[in-house]
Amino acid sequence: MKPQRVTFGRMYPNAGYTARYRREIKKLIRAMNEETRSEILSLYSDKANDGMLRDLQSVMKKLREKWKKEFERRDKQMAEWLADKTQKRTRKDIQKQLKNMGFALTPNYTDAQKAEIAKFVEESVNLIKTIPMNYLNEVQDIVRDAVERGGDRATIHEAIKDKFDHPLVNKRAGESEEDALKRAERRADLIAKDQVQKVTQQMAMSNAKAYGATKGEWIHIPGEKTSRITHMEMDGQIFDLDKGLYDSDVGEYVLPGQLIYCMCTFQAIFPGTE
Repeated sequence: MKPQRVTFGRMYPNAGYTARYRREIKKLIRAMNEETRSEILSLYSDKANDGMLRDLQSVMKKLREKWKKEFERRDKQMAEWLADKTQKRTRKDIQKQLKNMGFALTPNYTDAQKAEIAKFVEESVNLIKTIPMNYLNEVQDIVRDAVERGGDRATIHEAIKDKFDHPLVNKRAGESEEDALKRAERRADLIAKDQVQKVTQQMAMSNAKAYGATKGEWIHIPGEKTSRITHMEMDGQIFDLDKGLYDSDVGEYVLPGQLIYCMCTFQAIFPGTE
């Protein structure tokens, strides 16, 4: 007789971790924005436009170098904190789940599993460091356009004042400052949720493997407004923890939480009950 399937390891992102990560992202972006605004406006006095454009290139180069390093440094700290806290949380919760089911097991962590934290930190830094580069490149384009149109200091100030809180958000035509801020905050929240979700599923999977699990059951979690059709179809399917399931939308095998804003999770199948 086939043994009854036993599952464990289902984990969800910690809301407190998400809130702290979001606050740190916003703090960095605000600091970068304030310095950028100050540096650019200090350029523009009675200087001819052509002179300002030459100086603008120099100032933006300096800002890019500074803030790229600062984002990398700070995000490395944040990512290491997040990965360490999530690893400890998932390890403790999975041990508790198994104990409640009557299992007293000792996990066996391989070198590959121990490297999960370093892997997450590297991927997080590679993502976050694009924020200042995109932001500052866009600001430079905005200022250059304003100067070339013959704008004065007030015009340039107006052009850059909305570049705050997140680089992908500008005030849209007819949009109030309050609405722009709300939209910016939603974007920062999505980044934080995505990073916390990714590391939660990675650490849960790492800990499940340490107890000998090789298979998992995909659990689709709908997004706030949309869901990937392919992931809805994956719900309940069994997959290899080292491989995942094939997602035809992206043309590759994926794991829960791997794709951007994927909130899906999984439950590991206890060895011998697959």
